Amino acid sequence: MSLRIGPVDGAEDLESLRARLDAVDADLLDAVRERLEICLRIGEYKRVNGVAMMQPHRIATVQGRAVRYAEEHGIEPAFLRGLYDTIIAETCRLEDEWIASGGTGDDAGAGQRRAS
Repeated sequence: MSLRIGPVDGAEDLESLRARLDAVDADLLDAVRERLEICLRIGEYKRVNGVAMMQPHRIATVQGRAVRYAEEHGIEPAFLRGLYDTIIAETCRLEDEWIASGGTGDDAGAGQRRAS
């Protein structure tokens, strides 16, 4: 493992570390949501302009960037590649639904549940 954390600070307790982790998780989830929203905009562009939904060269670019990031930051490349495989699969599903719906979004997000 090549991730580095430095010395443990005696002032940090488990609760404060978990609070920091929870904040990072919230940012991560917001970033994923934002990424999916941008991908739907891309799906709309593709629909309107007759661009094929599947863009293998773009997928390779995104995955390659994730692997380079992993290597530069001491993260297992297979982990980030798998993470991006999951994100890209969901992106493709949403774009495909968006394009198939004619841009109405009737099918996009059908599996989402909203808390009231």
